[in-house]
Amino acid sequence: MIRNILITIYLGFFCFLNVNADEWKVKNKWKISCGIVDKESLVVNGKPKTRYNKSEFKLESVIFKLDKGDVGSCPTDKKPAYKFDYSGRQEITHRLPFGKTIFETDIYIEGAPQYRSTVFQIHDGRNKGAPPSWIGIGMDWKLKYKFPKGECSPEKCKKIKTAYLKPGEKNRFKASIDYQKKSKSLTVFYYLNNEMIAKHVDVPLSKKKTDGPYGPSKPYIKIGIYRIGETGTTSFAYNNLIIKNKKKWQ
Repeated sequence: MIRNILITIYLGFFCFLNVNADEWKVKNKWKISCGIVDKESLVVNGKPKTRYNKSEFKLESVIFKLDKGDVGSCPTDKKPAYKFDYSGRQEITHRLPFGKTIFETDIYIEGAPQYRSTVFQIHDGRNKGAPPSWIGIGMDWKLKYKFPKGECSPEKCKKIKTAYLKPGEKNRFKASIDYQKKSKSLTVFYYLNNEMIAKHVDVPLSKKKTDGPYGPSKPYIKIGIYRIGETGTTSFAYNNLIIKNKKKWQ
């Protein structure tokens, strides 16, 4: 009798955990990356961020704005990048949880073009080379996709469709991410206005110990402006932003 009761309790608890693991949970704990360029460069939920600290904050909407000549606050931003003297940067970060994660937002861009700017990154804290996965725009506003050189095959990491993020147009951007505990790689499918535009499958994380804002070798999401070769003022607005996650059970 007691044995049957214990079995029932165990099975009930296991089912509870299994159901709970299949439920989407909203994540919303952001940090400022490196620093703040000026009083107009980072506006969170309608209020300018004027002081840099490492505290986490909740996010509903965010606007990043850089003027011509604005240099980022990360140590490498003052150094030459490609054929340009410096990098402009204003970004925020969010820890990438284990399991299946959906990042989704409306993106609205205004202003002048640049040689290149990232829009969304998954970083692992490496201090040189491309991060595991990023998506950005070029001078013609065409979307660019990048991953560490030589670390993903053309079949697994490729553009599905040519797409643009043009000034004055609102677009719904989505990244579907798979990152499992103890995994040494991650997979990302990118969508624009509900159409798949690119995929990065089984992209390896750095084999070396790295240093990021959430601890050694802990991957994280970055959004905002990280650009080179700007021609004027540019702003990126992310509205109706959501990150949701659920764990996968093997």
